[in-house]
Amino acid sequence: MTTIYFEGRQRDGEIARVDDEFADGERLVYDGPKWIGVYARAEPPRTVPTIVGPAEVWVSLS
Repeated sequence: MTTIYFEGRQRDGEIARVDDEFADGERLVYDGPKWIGVYARAEPPRTVPTIVGPAEVWVSLS
């Protein structure tokens, strides 16, 4: 599992645990009843401390 910290748009400030196979890709796409969100790993890659430990930063592309 990979811990991700989201920056921007609908998931801004949220932390999620994502299966490694999904976090290895270039994009994460979330769909819901009200919105679609597309996130990519921050460039350059970075991590931030969170309440559940270090998390990779992914930023909104949508």
